[in-house]
Amino acid sequence: MKKNESYLKKVSIEKASEDLFDFAIDRSDIKQILQNLPADIKINRVSIEYEIQLLKILAVGWSISFFANQISLKKELSELFWNAVQNFSQNISMLSSSSSSSSTGKEINYFNTLKERLDTYLNALTLVSDNSDPMVSIGPKFAEICGSENNAHIILSGAKVFNFSVGGVKNYLESIHIE
Repeated sequence: MKKNESYLKKVSIEKASEDLFDFAIDRSDIKQILQNLPADIKINRVSIEYEIQLLKILAVGWSISFFANQISLKKELSELFWNAVQNFSQNISMLSSSSSSSSTGKEINYFNTLKERLDTYLNALTLVSDNSDPMVSIGPKFAEICGSENNAHIILSGAKVFNFSVGGVKNYLESIHIE
């Protein structure tokens, strides 16, 4: 069904990309998910928080190409979004490298980490049947990456952030008309 575009907020493609990028890196929902984890479970919260942020960025990027309805729009919006993610990643990598190089001697490439995780999650999604919910594979894969593959709380946290991110992109794209 075609949406009535006269009721939608008109935004430029650049503004749409900025809004989606801001949503992808917003940490308020991540903090909420972490706060809802039981205090007594044995997990590395820093690692979980890091992986949740990666998953959220990837879910937003994946959702853009899934929900954008015009091929040309999908391509340009995705490109603008991933360029913003790459710039963001370079900043994180530089900050992380300068602060950690003195203590660990290791350089961090955040964008490469994102690409590796994207491949991991896409592989997990290919194992899902056509009629199955992607959260069925994303939650367990998230928990596996976090080293907590048997922890229901971590599985659910990964599924939640994926579902929240996908739903947020879908709702946003349905509420705007990109000019």
